[in-house]
Amino acid sequence: MRFTCRQETLLRLLHLGTRALAAKTTLPILSGLLLETRENELYCASTDLEIGIEVKIPEVSILEPGRVVIPGKVFYDIIRHLPPGDLELGTDEEKKAFTIKGTRSFFQLHLLPEEEYPLLPERIDEKSAEDQGAMVFHLPVASFREAVRSTVYATLPEDPRPFLSSVLAEFNPGKLRLVGTDINRLVVKDISIEGEKEFSTMIPVNSLREMANILAYVEDEEFKVFFHQKMLYMASGDLSFSTRLVDAQYPKYQQVIPEEFDGEIRIKRELFLQAIERIALLDLAVKLTLTPGKGMEISAQGPEVGAAYENVDCVYEGEEVEVGFNSHFLLGFLKTIDHDEVIFQVSAGMKASVLKPAGDESYTYVVMPLRMNA
Repeated sequence: MRFTCRQETLLRLLHLGTRALAAKTTLPILSGLLLETRENELYCASTDLEIGIEVKIPEVSILEPGRVVIPGKVFYDIIRHLPPGDLELGTDEEKKAFTIKGTRSFFQLHLLPEEEYPLLPERIDEKSAEDQGAMVFHLPVASFREAVRSTVYATLPEDPRPFLSSVLAEFNPGKLRLVGTDINRLVVKDISIEGEKEFSTMIPVNSLREMANILAYVEDEEFKVFFHQKMLYMASGDLSFSTRLVDAQYPKYQQVIPEEFDGEIRIKRELFLQAIERIALLDLAVKLTLTPGKGMEISAQGPEVGAAYENVDCVYEGEEVEVGFNSHFLLGFLKTIDHDEVIFQVSAGMKASVLKPAGDESYTYVVMPLRMNA
């Protein structure tokens, strides 16, 4: 293999192509980056066996076709530190090495055994996917990324239980719903999409987060996802992404969302956020005391530190209620949304409460209370 290209062009795409390199692995080959020529074009790919990423490198002159696997992180760091300009890259068959030549620089990298590199899913287009029976959806980039950000913080990505380390994706006519939970809280986020198909699957949290990160570099307003044979494929321009889906049953989350409450708070988001942050300096557990006509008092008891309380302006309608929460769970929601006001529907005892952005029915956040000491 031998090709020439510009450092700045190669670097821009390598940033995406190396994102699936395995950071910690017992398989050394997964630290390798695959460079491959196909039909006089250059592709680079990486995988950690959970996800796979492939990008086409533009503006490359292929002098000799080929396929090699090289140390991915080292290669990326070399390209990143080289100055802009022309590069010549290729294999040195005598030395069994991969060389990088700049105007004044020369690097030589050991080759990794190409035959050990995992087989990546074949890149397919929309028509081929549908011909093979795949479910194809066109999704808006901006609202999808926002939906992922609004969901994954309430999950447990490293938990061995599939429903905690995955997000449920429900496709219905005109709507995609993402659902995530860590047992103590549940997030339901809806976005509008085009199409009339119905489909449901579970996507690993880390894979979903990586999809959203990659889409930050996509210039198109829309991207395509294919679901086929327990795999998800994403395609946008010269980039393709794939991940394994989770083969498990998601709990019936609808049963967790309460329909009746003892009271409802309407409050400025920033005001609520700052008050929780201050009171939580003494203890993770905070208590809300709600009295009709008097608003809300937030308090905390730090066994080895002291006590604190703060009266917060809000509109409260309902019964007199005292209820405790993990402040981390409240702050997670308040820091994720960007609405001016929130609606907090609360219940006494150990029943779940619900937070929503005021005027936005697309986002529901269910949070379980804490049992407070007397």
